[in-house]
Amino acid sequence: MPGMAAPLSAEKLEAWEAWAGELTGPRKAEFDDMNARYGVTDHRAYLQPMPDGNYLVLVTTDGPGSESFMANVATSDHEFDHWFMKTVADVHGMDPSGPMPPMAARRI
Repeated sequence: MPGMAAPLSAEKLEAWEAWAGELTGPRKAEFDDMNARYGVTDHRAYLQPMPDGNYLVLVTTDGPGSESFMANVATSDHEFDHWFMKTVADVHGMDPSGPMPPMAARRI
């Protein structure tokens, strides 16, 4: 089960929560479709408050496409995938035109 920790500034918390609400609400079918297209059978995000008032978003994915999920979504021409990556870039301060950070490697 690959995982990734993405920084989230306190100023972006409301935008991230609204986005998470869309992924589990009105755009859930599109989110499920995206995961299925890339072989992700389980996709979770956990919000971890940090002592400095900011957050980490801990993301795990499972399934045969988990390792290549972010790279595949980042290079996709699908409308939903563009929206997804644009939001990832905005709320986490990542540059989607560059390489995506690698998934975390399990150590324990």
